[in-house]
Amino acid sequence: MMNYDITLILVSLLAVIAASGIGLWLAFSLRLNRKSALVNCIAAALVMGLAIAAMHYTGISAATFSPHDHALPGSVSERGFSVWVFAPAFAILGVMLVMSILDSRRRTIRLTEHLQRLNQQLEQQAHYDGLTGLANRTQIDLIIERCIKNALPNRQSFALILIDLDRFRLVNDAWGLHVGDRLLVSVANRISTCLSARMTLARLSSDEFILLAQDTDAHDAAELAARIAERFKCPFYESGQIIQVSLSMGISLFPDHGVTLHDLKLRADTALYNIKQQGRNGWAIYHDSMMQKAWESARFLQDLTQAMALNQFELWYQPKFNAQQLALSGFEALLRWRHPVKGVLLPEQFLELLEKSGQMVPVGRWVIDQVCRQLQVWAEQGRDDWTLSVNLSTAQFEQDDIFDLVSDALNRYRISPVRLTLELTESTALRNLARSIEILNDFARLGITVSIDDFGTGYSNLLTLKNLPARELKIDKRVVKEMRENGKNIKIVSAIIDIAHTMNMNVVAEGIETLEQKQLLTEMGCGQLQGYLLARPVPAQELPALLDNLPFRQPERGERHTRTRFQGKSANS
Repeated sequence: MMNYDITLILVSLLAVIAASGIGLWLAFSLRLNRKSALVNCIAAALVMGLAIAAMHYTGISAATFSPHDHALPGSVSERGFSVWVFAPAFAILGVMLVMSILDSRRRTIRLTEHLQRLNQQLEQQAHYDGLTGLANRTQIDLIIERCIKNALPNRQSFALILIDLDRFRLVNDAWGLHVGDRLLVSVANRISTCLSARMTLARLSSDEFILLAQDTDAHDAAELAARIAERFKCPFYESGQIIQVSLSMGISLFPDHGVTLHDLKLRADTALYNIKQQGRNGWAIYHDSMMQKAWESARFLQDLTQAMALNQFELWYQPKFNAQQLALSGFEALLRWRHPVKGVLLPEQFLELLEKSGQMVPVGRWVIDQVCRQLQVWAEQGRDDWTLSVNLSTAQFEQDDIFDLVSDALNRYRISPVRLTLELTESTALRNLARSIEILNDFARLGITVSIDDFGTGYSNLLTLKNLPARELKIDKRVVKEMRENGKNIKIVSAIIDIAHTMNMNVVAEGIETLEQKQLLTEMGCGQLQGYLLARPVPAQELPALLDNLPFRQPERGERHTRTRFQGKSANS
Protein backbone atom coordinates (compact mmCIF):
# COMPACT_ATOMS: atom_id res chain seq x y z
CA MET A 1 0.00 0.00 0.00
CA MET A 2 1.30 3.51 -0.87
CA ASN A 3 0.29 6.88 0.66
CA TYR A 4 1.09 10.53 -0.48
CA ASP A 5 1.72 13.65 1.62
CA ILE A 6 -0.09 16.46 -0.22
CA THR A 7 1.88 19.15 1.63
CA LEU A 8 5.23 17.80 0.44
CA ILE A 9 3.92 17.52 -3.12
CA LEU A 10 2.92 21.20 -3.07
CA VAL A 11 6.29 22.11 -1.54
CA SER A 12 8.08 20.25 -4.35
CA LEU A 13 6.04 22.10 -6.99
CA LEU A 14 6.69 25.50 -5.41
CA ALA A 15 10.39 24.72 -5.10
CA VAL A 16 10.80 23.77 -8.73
CA ILE A 17 8.76 26.78 -9.93
CA ALA A 18 10.78 29.24 -7.82
CA ALA A 19 14.15 27.72 -8.65
CA SER A 20 13.31 27.45 -12.36
CA GLY A 21 12.25 31.10 -12.40
CA ILE A 22 15.52 32.14 -10.80
CA GLY A 23 17.48 30.00 -13.24
CA LEU A 24 15.68 31.41 -16.28
CA TRP A 25 16.16 34.96 -14.98
CA LEU A 26 19.88 34.33 -14.62
CA ALA A 27 20.03 32.82 -18.11
CA PHE A 28 18.13 35.57 -19.93
CA SER A 29 18.71 38.73 -17.90
CA LEU A 30 22.44 38.34 -17.48
CA ARG A 31 23.26 36.85 -20.88
CA LEU A 32 24.27 40.23 -22.34
CA ASN A 33 27.08 40.60 -19.81
CA ARG A 34 29.77 38.95 -21.91
CA LYS A 35 32.50 39.30 -19.31
CA SER A 36 30.75 36.88 -16.92
CA ALA A 37 28.56 35.01 -19.41
CA LEU A 38 30.09 31.60 -18.57
CA VAL A 39 29.73 32.15 -14.84
CA ASN A 40 26.11 33.21 -15.30
CA CYS A 41 25.35 30.11 -17.40
CA ILE A 42 26.91 27.81 -14.79
CA ALA A 43 24.96 29.55 -12.03
CA ALA A 44 21.72 29.17 -13.98
CA ALA A 45 22.44 25.47 -14.60
CA LEU A 46 23.16 24.88 -10.90
CA VAL A 47 19.92 26.55 -9.91
CA MET A 48 17.98 24.47 -12.42
CA GLY A 49 19.72 21.30 -11.17
CA LEU A 50 18.91 22.15 -7.59
CA ALA A 51 15.32 22.75 -8.61
CA ILE A 52 15.06 19.32 -10.23
CA ALA A 53 16.77 17.60 -7.29
CA ALA A 54 14.56 19.41 -4.78
CA MET A 55 11.45 18.45 -6.68
CA HIS A 56 12.65 14.82 -7.02
CA TYR A 57 13.59 14.18 -3.44
CA THR A 58 10.70 16.15 -2.02
CA GLY A 59 8.38 14.15 -4.27
CA ILE A 60 9.91 10.88 -3.08
CA SER A 61 9.50 11.98 0.52
CA ALA A 62 5.83 12.60 -0.17
CA ALA A 63 5.29 8.88 -0.96
CA THR A 64 5.04 6.28 1.86
CA PHE A 65 5.34 2.56 0.97
CA SER A 66 4.17 -0.36 3.09
CA PRO A 67 7.06 -2.55 4.37
CA HIS A 68 5.41 -5.61 2.84
CA ASP A 69 5.18 -4.12 -0.71
CA HIS A 70 7.31 -5.84 -3.39
CA ALA A 71 7.75 -5.67 -7.16
CA LEU A 72 5.48 -7.76 -9.31
CA PRO A 73 7.06 -10.54 -11.31
CA GLY A 74 7.68 -9.71 -14.96
CA SER A 75 7.88 -5.94 -14.32
CA VAL A 76 10.35 -3.71 -16.14
CA SER A 77 13.94 -4.00 -14.97
CA GLU A 78 15.81 -0.98 -13.66
CA ARG A 79 18.17 -0.96 -16.68
CA GLY A 80 15.32 -1.20 -19.16
CA PHE A 81 13.37 1.45 -17.34
CA SER A 82 16.36 3.80 -17.50
CA VAL A 83 16.61 3.31 -21.24
CA TRP A 84 12.93 4.01 -21.74
CA VAL A 85 13.18 7.19 -19.70
CA PHE A 86 16.42 8.65 -21.03
CA ALA A 87 16.04 7.75 -24.73
CA PRO A 88 12.81 9.75 -25.32
CA ALA A 89 14.12 12.54 -23.10
CA PHE A 90 17.31 12.93 -25.10
CA ALA A 91 15.36 12.61 -28.35
CA ILE A 92 13.06 15.43 -27.29
CA LEU A 93 16.02 17.55 -26.20
CA GLY A 94 17.75 16.90 -29.53
CA VAL A 95 14.70 17.86 -31.54
CA MET A 96 14.24 21.02 -29.47
CA LEU A 97 17.92 21.92 -29.89
CA VAL A 98 17.71 21.54 -33.67
CA MET A 99 14.49 23.58 -33.77
CA SER A 100 16.03 26.34 -31.65
CA ILE A 101 19.08 26.48 -33.94
CA LEU A 102 16.89 26.68 -37.04
CA ASP A 103 14.69 29.33 -35.43
CA SER A 104 17.75 31.33 -34.42
CA ARG A 105 19.10 31.18 -37.97
CA ARG A 106 15.72 32.18 -39.40
CA ARG A 107 15.51 35.17 -37.08
CA THR A 108 19.10 36.08 -37.91
CA ILE A 109 18.31 35.99 -41.63
CA ARG A 110 15.19 38.13 -41.13
CA LEU A 111 17.13 40.59 -39.00
CA THR A 112 19.89 40.76 -41.61
CA GLU A 113 17.38 41.41 -44.39
CA HIS A 114 15.68 44.10 -42.29
CA LEU A 115 19.03 45.76 -41.59
CA GLN A 116 19.85 45.65 -45.30
CA ARG A 117 16.56 47.37 -46.13
CA LEU A 118 17.22 50.00 -43.47
CA ASN A 119 20.72 50.57 -44.83
CA GLN A 120 19.29 50.96 -48.33
CA GLN A 121 16.77 53.48 -47.03
CA LEU A 122 19.49 55.38 -45.18
CA GLU A 123 21.62 55.30 -48.31
CA GLN A 124 18.69 56.66 -50.31
CA GLN A 125 18.03 59.41 -47.77
CA ALA A 126 21.71 60.29 -47.52
CA HIS A 127 22.25 60.66 -51.27
CA TYR A 128 18.86 61.37 -52.85
CA ASP A 129 16.16 63.98 -52.41
CA GLY A 130 13.08 62.58 -50.72
CA LEU A 131 10.61 64.74 -52.68
CA THR A 132 11.86 64.57 -56.27
CA GLY A 133 14.02 61.44 -56.16
CA LEU A 134 16.92 63.40 -57.65
CA ALA A 135 20.45 63.29 -56.31
CA ASN A 136 20.93 65.61 -53.33
CA ARG A 137 23.81 67.95 -52.50
CA THR A 138 25.99 65.19 -51.03
CA GLN A 139 25.52 62.86 -53.98
CA ILE A 140 26.03 65.47 -56.69
CA ASP A 141 29.20 66.72 -54.99
CA LEU A 142 30.60 63.18 -55.09
CA ILE A 143 29.63 62.84 -58.76
CA ILE A 144 31.23 66.19 -59.66
CA GLU A 145 34.41 65.30 -57.77
CA ARG A 146 34.67 62.05 -59.75
CA CYS A 147 33.97 63.93 -62.96
CA ILE A 148 36.76 66.42 -62.18
CA LYS A 149 39.17 63.57 -61.43
CA ASN A 150 38.36 61.86 -64.73
CA ALA A 151 38.39 65.05 -66.81
CA LEU A 152 41.50 66.64 -65.32
CA PRO A 153 44.19 64.65 -67.22
CA ASN A 154 42.77 65.51 -70.66
CA ARG A 155 41.22 68.85 -69.61
CA GLN A 156 37.91 67.55 -70.95
CA SER A 157 35.21 70.21 -70.71
CA PHE A 158 31.98 69.92 -68.76
CA ALA A 159 29.45 72.43 -67.44
CA LEU A 160 27.75 73.14 -64.12
CA ILE A 161 24.40 74.92 -64.31
CA LEU A 162 22.80 76.33 -61.17
CA ILE A 163 19.02 76.64 -61.65
CA ASP A 164 16.80 78.76 -59.41
CA LEU A 165 13.01 79.07 -59.57
CA ASP A 166 12.09 82.75 -59.73
CA ARG A 167 9.88 83.92 -56.85
CA PHE A 168 8.94 80.36 -55.91
CA ARG A 169 7.97 81.55 -52.44
CA LEU A 170 4.92 83.25 -53.94
CA VAL A 171 3.57 79.82 -54.89
CA ASN A 172 3.81 78.58 -51.31
CA ASP A 173 2.32 81.83 -50.03
CA ALA A 174 -0.63 81.80 -52.43
CA TRP A 175 -1.50 78.10 -52.71
CA GLY A 176 0.21 76.33 -49.83
CA LEU A 177 3.21 74.07 -49.35
CA HIS A 178 1.47 71.00 -50.79
CA VAL A 179 1.03 72.76 -54.14
CA GLY A 180 4.60 74.01 -53.96
CA ASP A 181 5.88 70.46 -53.41
CA ARG A 182 3.94 69.10 -56.36
CA LEU A 183 5.20 71.96 -58.50
CA LEU A 184 8.81 71.13 -57.57
CA VAL A 185 8.29 67.55 -58.71
CA SER A 186 6.82 68.78 -61.99
CA VAL A 187 9.71 71.22 -62.45
CA ALA A 188 12.25 68.44 -61.90
CA ASN A 189 10.45 66.22 -64.40
CA ARG A 190 10.27 68.97 -67.01
CA ILE A 191 13.96 69.79 -66.72
CA SER A 192 14.77 66.07 -66.97
CA THR A 193 13.04 65.89 -70.35
CA CYS A 194 15.73 68.22 -71.73
CA LEU A 195 18.67 66.09 -70.57
CA SER A 196 20.77 63.38 -72.16
CA ALA A 197 22.31 60.29 -70.57
CA ARG A 198 25.55 62.18 -69.78
CA MET A 199 23.76 64.75 -67.64
CA THR A 200 22.84 64.59 -63.94
CA LEU A 201 20.23 66.77 -62.26
CA ALA A 202 20.21 67.28 -58.48
CA ARG A 203 18.19 69.33 -56.02
CA LEU A 204 20.23 71.52 -53.68
CA SER A 205 17.55 73.28 -51.64
CA SER A 206 13.88 74.23 -51.71
CA ASP A 207 13.87 75.92 -55.12
CA GLU A 208 17.44 75.46 -56.33
CA PHE A 209 18.73 72.73 -58.63
CA ILE A 210 22.14 71.96 -60.11
CA LEU A 211 22.84 70.28 -63.43
CA LEU A 212 26.08 68.52 -64.36
CA ALA A 213 26.49 68.28 -68.14
CA GLN A 214 29.50 66.17 -69.10
CA ASP A 215 31.30 66.56 -72.43
CA THR A 216 29.79 70.04 -72.77
CA ASP A 217 31.47 73.25 -73.93
CA ALA A 218 30.23 76.85 -73.75
CA HIS A 219 28.19 76.58 -76.93
CA ASP A 220 26.52 73.34 -75.84
CA ALA A 221 25.81 74.75 -72.38
CA ALA A 222 24.19 77.84 -73.87
CA GLU A 223 21.99 75.70 -76.13
CA LEU A 224 20.99 73.51 -73.18
CA ALA A 225 20.06 76.50 -71.01
CA ALA A 226 18.06 78.03 -73.86
CA ARG A 227 16.25 74.73 -74.40
CA ILE A 228 15.32 74.48 -70.72
CA ALA A 229 14.14 78.11 -70.64
CA GLU A 230 11.98 77.49 -73.72
CA ARG A 231 10.31 74.51 -72.04
CA PHE A 232 9.29 76.72 -69.12
CA LYS A 233 7.31 79.12 -71.26
CA CYS A 234 4.38 76.73 -70.87
CA PRO A 235 2.57 77.06 -67.52
CA PHE A 236 2.08 74.26 -65.02
CA TYR A 237 -1.30 72.94 -63.93
CA GLU A 238 -1.29 71.96 -60.26
CA SER A 239 -4.32 71.37 -58.02
CA GLY A 240 -6.61 73.18 -60.44
CA GLN A 241 -4.32 76.23 -60.63
CA ILE A 242 -2.47 77.60 -63.65
CA ILE A 243 1.02 78.52 -62.42
CA GLN A 244 3.61 80.25 -64.58
CA VAL A 245 7.19 79.59 -63.49
CA SER A 246 10.42 81.05 -64.85
CA LEU A 247 14.02 80.03 -64.21
CA SER A 248 17.29 81.86 -63.64
CA MET A 249 20.43 79.89 -64.55
CA GLY A 250 24.12 80.47 -63.93
CA ILE A 251 26.72 78.46 -65.86
CA SER A 252 30.37 77.66 -65.13
CA LEU A 253 32.70 75.54 -67.28
CA PHE A 254 35.52 73.16 -66.45
CA PRO A 255 38.41 73.92 -66.75
CA ASP A 256 37.91 77.51 -67.96
CA HIS A 257 36.31 78.75 -64.74
CA GLY A 258 37.97 76.44 -62.21
CA VAL A 259 39.30 72.96 -61.59
CA THR A 260 37.80 72.41 -58.12
CA LEU A 261 34.25 71.83 -56.98
CA HIS A 262 34.32 74.98 -54.86
CA ASP A 263 35.50 77.23 -57.69
CA LEU A 264 33.03 75.85 -60.22
CA LYS A 265 30.06 76.23 -57.89
CA LEU A 266 31.19 79.71 -56.86
CA ARG A 267 31.42 80.85 -60.50
CA ALA A 268 28.06 79.33 -61.37
CA ASP A 269 26.49 81.03 -58.36
CA THR A 270 28.08 84.35 -59.37
CA ALA A 271 26.59 84.00 -62.86
CA LEU A 272 23.21 83.13 -61.32
CA TYR A 273 23.34 86.21 -59.11
CA ASN A 274 24.22 88.32 -62.14
CA ILE A 275 21.18 87.16 -64.11
CA LYS A 276 18.95 87.80 -61.10
CA GLN A 277 20.25 91.34 -60.91
CA GLN A 278 19.23 91.80 -64.54
CA GLY A 279 15.63 90.86 -63.83
CA ARG A 280 15.67 87.03 -63.64
CA ASN A 281 14.12 84.67 -66.21
CA GLY A 282 17.27 83.97 -68.20
CA TRP A 283 20.74 82.43 -68.13
CA ALA A 284 24.32 83.62 -68.11
CA ILE A 285 27.76 82.05 -68.51
CA TYR A 286 30.31 83.24 -65.97
CA HIS A 287 32.98 85.72 -66.92
CA ASP A 288 35.48 87.57 -64.75
CA SER A 289 33.64 90.89 -64.78
CA MET A 290 30.83 89.21 -62.84
CA MET A 291 33.15 88.57 -59.90
CA GLN A 292 33.89 92.28 -59.71
CA LYS A 293 30.16 92.91 -59.63
CA ALA A 294 29.85 90.35 -56.84
CA TRP A 295 32.46 92.20 -54.79
CA GLU A 296 30.63 95.45 -55.44
CA SER A 297 27.40 93.81 -54.29
CA ALA A 298 29.08 92.67 -51.09
CA ARG A 299 30.22 96.24 -50.43
CA PHE A 300 26.75 97.49 -51.33
CA LEU A 301 25.25 95.12 -48.76
CA GLN A 302 27.69 96.40 -46.15
CA ASP A 303 26.60 99.97 -46.90
CA LEU A 304 22.97 98.91 -46.62
CA THR A 305 23.45 97.46 -43.15
CA GLN A 306 24.72 100.89 -42.02
CA ALA A 307 22.12 103.00 -43.81
CA MET A 308 19.63 102.92 -40.95
CA ALA A 309 22.15 104.04 -38.35
CA LEU A 310 23.41 106.81 -40.66
CA ASN A 311 19.87 108.13 -41.35
CA GLN A 312 20.22 107.57 -45.09
CA PHE A 313 16.64 106.37 -45.66
CA GLU A 314 14.02 108.88 -46.79
CA LEU A 315 10.34 108.87 -47.68
CA TRP A 316 9.26 110.58 -50.89
CA TYR A 317 5.65 111.38 -51.73
CA GLN A 318 3.77 110.89 -54.98
CA PRO A 319 0.29 112.43 -55.36
CA LYS A 320 -2.78 110.41 -56.29
CA PHE A 321 -5.71 111.86 -58.18
CA ASN A 322 -9.39 111.27 -58.53
CA ALA A 323 -9.79 109.70 -61.98
CA GLN A 324 -12.86 111.72 -63.03
CA GLN A 325 -12.06 115.24 -61.80
CA LEU A 326 -8.25 114.82 -61.57
CA ALA A 327 -8.46 116.36 -58.11
CA LEU A 328 -5.65 115.65 -55.68
CA SER A 329 -6.78 112.86 -53.39
CA GLY A 330 -3.68 112.17 -51.37
CA PHE A 331 -0.17 110.75 -51.56
CA GLU A 332 1.80 107.58 -51.71
CA ALA A 333 5.02 107.44 -49.74
CA LEU A 334 7.96 105.70 -51.40
CA LEU A 335 11.14 104.63 -49.68
CA ARG A 336 14.42 106.04 -50.99
CA TRP A 337 18.01 105.38 -49.96
CA ARG A 338 20.35 108.34 -50.30
CA HIS A 339 23.59 106.45 -50.87
CA PRO A 340 26.75 108.50 -50.17
CA VAL A 341 28.29 107.50 -53.54
CA LYS A 342 25.50 106.24 -55.80
CA GLY A 343 23.00 108.97 -54.91
CA VAL A 344 19.26 108.42 -54.44
CA LEU A 345 18.35 104.75 -54.99
CA LEU A 346 14.92 103.28 -55.73
CA PRO A 347 13.55 100.37 -53.67
CA GLU A 348 13.97 97.83 -56.48
CA GLN A 349 17.72 98.48 -56.26
CA PHE A 350 18.04 97.40 -52.63
CA LEU A 351 14.79 95.87 -51.38
CA GLU A 352 15.84 92.25 -51.95
CA LEU A 353 19.12 92.81 -50.13
CA LEU A 354 17.23 94.56 -47.35
CA GLU A 355 15.15 91.43 -46.86
CA LYS A 356 18.14 89.08 -47.03
CA SER A 357 20.06 91.16 -44.50
CA GLY A 358 17.26 90.86 -41.95
CA GLN A 359 16.61 94.61 -41.81
CA MET A 360 13.12 94.57 -43.29
CA VAL A 361 11.38 94.65 -39.92
CA PRO A 362 13.40 97.49 -38.28
CA VAL A 363 13.19 99.61 -41.45
CA GLY A 364 9.46 98.88 -41.61
CA ARG A 365 9.07 100.11 -38.03
CA TRP A 366 10.88 103.30 -38.98
CA VAL A 367 8.56 103.80 -41.97
CA ILE A 368 5.42 103.47 -39.83
CA ASP A 369 6.81 106.01 -37.39
CA GLN A 370 7.68 108.43 -40.20
CA VAL A 371 4.23 108.02 -41.78
CA CYS A 372 2.49 109.02 -38.57
CA ARG A 373 4.94 111.85 -37.96
CA GLN A 374 4.28 113.26 -41.45
CA LEU A 375 0.53 113.05 -40.87
CA GLN A 376 1.02 115.10 -37.71
CA VAL A 377 3.09 117.69 -39.62
CA TRP A 378 0.37 118.02 -42.24
CA ALA A 379 -2.28 118.36 -39.53
CA GLU A 380 -0.29 121.20 -37.98
CA GLN A 381 -0.19 122.82 -41.43
CA GLY A 382 -3.97 122.62 -41.68
CA ARG A 383 -4.17 119.45 -43.79
CA ASP A 384 -5.62 117.04 -41.27
CA ASP A 385 -7.89 115.66 -44.02
CA TRP A 386 -5.01 114.19 -46.01
CA THR A 387 -4.56 110.45 -45.66
CA LEU A 388 -1.60 108.14 -46.23
CA SER A 389 -0.96 104.47 -46.88
CA VAL A 390 1.92 102.28 -45.75
CA ASN A 391 2.78 98.94 -47.27
CA LEU A 392 3.51 96.15 -44.80
CA SER A 393 6.06 93.55 -45.84
CA THR A 394 5.45 89.88 -45.15
CA ALA A 395 8.11 89.84 -42.44
CA GLN A 396 6.64 92.91 -40.77
CA PHE A 397 3.02 91.78 -40.98
CA GLU A 398 3.91 88.45 -39.36
CA GLN A 399 5.34 90.16 -36.28
CA ASP A 400 3.23 89.45 -33.19
CA ASP A 401 3.24 93.12 -32.18
CA ILE A 402 2.20 94.61 -35.53
CA PHE A 403 -1.17 95.83 -34.23
CA ASP A 404 0.40 97.41 -31.14
CA LEU A 405 3.15 98.96 -33.26
CA VAL A 406 0.68 100.78 -35.52
CA SER A 407 -1.79 101.78 -32.80
CA ASP A 408 1.02 103.07 -30.55
CA ALA A 409 2.41 105.21 -33.39
CA LEU A 410 -1.05 106.69 -34.04
CA ASN A 411 -1.47 107.50 -30.35
CA ARG A 412 2.04 108.89 -30.04
CA TYR A 413 1.46 111.44 -32.81
CA ARG A 414 -2.26 111.92 -31.97
CA ILE A 415 -3.39 110.79 -35.45
CA SER A 416 -6.91 109.64 -36.28
CA PRO A 417 -6.82 106.03 -37.58
CA VAL A 418 -9.10 106.96 -40.49
CA ARG A 419 -6.18 108.88 -42.02
CA LEU A 420 -4.10 105.72 -42.40
CA THR A 421 -4.32 102.85 -44.89
CA LEU A 422 -2.35 99.66 -44.38
CA GLU A 423 -1.44 97.97 -47.62
CA LEU A 424 -0.24 94.40 -48.10
CA THR A 425 -0.05 91.93 -50.95
CA GLU A 426 -2.55 89.13 -51.30
CA SER A 427 0.18 86.51 -50.93
CA THR A 428 1.20 88.03 -47.61
CA ALA A 429 -2.37 87.90 -46.32
CA LEU A 430 -2.87 84.31 -47.45
CA ARG A 431 0.23 82.89 -45.77
CA ASN A 432 -1.83 82.45 -42.60
CA LEU A 433 -5.36 83.35 -43.59
CA ALA A 434 -6.99 82.88 -40.19
CA ARG A 435 -4.45 85.10 -38.44
CA SER A 436 -4.55 87.66 -41.26
CA ILE A 437 -8.34 87.98 -41.02
CA GLU A 438 -8.09 88.44 -37.25
CA ILE A 439 -5.38 91.12 -37.42
CA LEU A 440 -6.93 92.97 -40.37
CA ASN A 441 -10.32 93.00 -38.65
CA ASP A 442 -8.64 94.56 -35.61
CA PHE A 443 -7.22 97.29 -37.85
CA ALA A 444 -10.60 97.79 -39.54
CA ARG A 445 -12.39 98.12 -36.18
CA LEU A 446 -9.83 100.74 -35.19
CA GLY A 447 -10.77 102.73 -38.31
CA ILE A 448 -7.75 101.91 -40.48
CA THR A 449 -8.40 101.02 -44.12
CA VAL A 450 -6.99 97.76 -45.48
CA SER A 451 -5.71 97.77 -49.07
CA ILE A 452 -4.57 94.92 -51.34
CA ASP A 453 -1.36 95.94 -53.14
CA ASP A 454 0.19 94.85 -56.46
CA PHE A 455 -2.97 93.10 -57.58
CA GLY A 456 -2.84 91.36 -60.95
CA THR A 457 0.71 90.02 -60.64
CA GLY A 458 1.87 86.59 -59.63
CA TYR A 459 -0.96 84.42 -58.35
CA SER A 460 -3.72 86.92 -57.52
CA ASN A 461 -7.26 85.66 -57.21
CA LEU A 462 -10.23 87.96 -56.72
CA LEU A 463 -12.27 85.15 -55.19
CA THR A 464 -9.96 85.09 -52.18
CA LEU A 465 -10.63 88.75 -51.43
CA LYS A 466 -14.06 87.98 -50.01
CA ASN A 467 -12.27 86.49 -47.00
CA LEU A 468 -10.31 89.67 -46.30
CA PRO A 469 -11.71 92.89 -44.77
CA ALA A 470 -10.18 95.00 -47.55
CA ARG A 471 -11.74 98.24 -48.82
CA GLU A 472 -9.20 99.13 -51.49
CA LEU A 473 -7.58 97.31 -54.42
CA LYS A 474 -4.49 98.58 -56.18
CA ILE A 475 -3.75 97.41 -59.74
CA ASP A 476 -0.03 96.88 -60.23
CA LYS A 477 1.86 99.15 -62.63
CA ARG A 478 3.07 96.14 -64.65
CA VAL A 479 -0.53 95.22 -65.43
CA VAL A 480 -1.24 98.81 -66.44
CA LYS A 481 1.83 98.90 -68.68
CA GLU A 482 0.84 95.68 -70.48
CA MET A 483 -2.71 96.78 -71.29
CA ARG A 484 -1.76 97.82 -74.82
CA GLU A 485 0.98 95.23 -75.28
CA ASN A 486 -1.59 92.49 -74.78
CA GLY A 487 -5.18 93.23 -75.74
CA LYS A 488 -6.46 90.55 -73.37
CA ASN A 489 -5.11 92.54 -70.43
CA ILE A 490 -7.59 95.34 -71.12
CA LYS A 491 -10.47 92.94 -70.58
CA ILE A 492 -8.78 91.51 -67.49
CA VAL A 493 -8.31 94.95 -65.94
CA SER A 494 -11.90 95.88 -66.75
CA ALA A 495 -13.12 92.67 -65.10
CA ILE A 496 -10.99 93.33 -62.02
CA ILE A 497 -12.46 96.81 -61.64
CA ASP A 498 -16.04 95.58 -62.10
CA ILE A 499 -15.68 92.78 -59.56
CA ALA A 500 -13.96 95.10 -57.07
CA HIS A 501 -16.87 97.53 -57.37
CA THR A 502 -19.37 94.73 -56.64
CA MET A 503 -17.37 94.09 -53.47
CA ASN A 504 -17.57 97.81 -52.53
CA MET A 505 -13.83 98.27 -52.98
CA ASN A 506 -12.12 101.42 -54.20
CA VAL A 507 -9.75 100.77 -57.12
CA VAL A 508 -6.40 102.53 -57.54
CA ALA A 509 -4.17 102.17 -60.61
CA GLU A 510 -0.48 103.00 -60.39
CA GLY A 511 2.13 103.52 -63.09
CA ILE A 512 0.09 105.88 -65.29
CA GLU A 513 2.59 107.14 -67.85
CA THR A 514 0.52 107.81 -71.00
CA LEU A 515 -2.69 109.65 -71.81
CA GLU A 516 -4.02 106.44 -73.35
CA GLN A 517 -3.62 104.56 -70.06
CA LYS A 518 -5.30 107.39 -68.18
CA GLN A 519 -8.22 107.49 -70.61
CA LEU A 520 -8.73 103.71 -70.64
CA LEU A 521 -8.72 103.35 -66.86
CA THR A 522 -11.02 106.33 -66.39
CA GLU A 523 -13.53 104.84 -68.85
CA MET A 524 -13.34 101.51 -67.02
CA GLY A 525 -14.38 103.21 -63.78
CA CYS A 526 -11.07 103.16 -61.91
CA GLY A 527 -11.42 105.42 -58.86
CA GLN A 528 -7.92 106.82 -58.43
CA LEU A 529 -4.83 107.22 -60.61
CA GLN A 530 -1.17 107.86 -59.94
CA GLY A 531 1.94 107.86 -62.06
CA TYR A 532 4.63 109.97 -63.67
CA LEU A 533 2.17 111.37 -66.21
CA LEU A 534 0.34 113.11 -63.36
CA ALA A 535 3.09 113.82 -60.81
CA ARG A 536 6.47 112.45 -59.78
CA PRO A 537 7.39 111.55 -56.19
CA VAL A 538 9.33 114.22 -54.30
CA PRO A 539 10.71 114.70 -50.76
CA ALA A 540 8.36 116.23 -48.20
CA GLN A 541 10.06 119.63 -48.34
CA GLU A 542 9.42 119.86 -52.10
CA LEU A 543 5.71 119.07 -51.89
CA PRO A 544 4.53 122.72 -51.71
CA ALA A 545 6.28 123.58 -54.99
CA LEU A 546 4.93 120.42 -56.63
CA LEU A 547 1.35 121.15 -55.57
CA ASP A 548 1.56 124.78 -56.68
CA ASN A 549 2.53 123.70 -60.19
CA LEU A 550 0.02 120.91 -60.72
CA PRO A 551 -2.06 121.27 -63.91
CA PHE A 552 -5.08 120.04 -61.94
CA ARG A 553 -6.98 121.81 -59.24
CA GLN A 554 -6.34 120.95 -55.59
CA PRO A 555 -9.28 120.38 -53.25
CA GLU A 556 -9.84 123.24 -50.91
CA ARG A 557 -9.69 122.58 -47.21
CA GLY A 558 -12.90 120.95 -46.07
CA GLU A 559 -13.43 118.94 -49.26
CA ARG A 560 -13.62 115.21 -48.75
CA HIS A 561 -10.46 113.32 -49.74
CA THR A 562 -10.28 109.72 -50.70
CA ARG A 563 -7.62 107.48 -49.21
CA THR A 564 -4.03 108.38 -49.78
CA ARG A 565 -1.39 105.83 -49.79
CA PHE A 566 1.85 105.85 -47.91
CA GLN A 567 3.94 103.06 -49.28
CA GLY A 568 7.46 102.40 -48.19
CA LYS A 569 7.52 99.11 -49.92
CA SER A 570 8.15 97.52 -46.65
CA ALA A 571 9.69 100.36 -45.77
CA ASN A 572 8.56 98.62 -48.31
CA SER A 573 8.35 100.26 -51.62
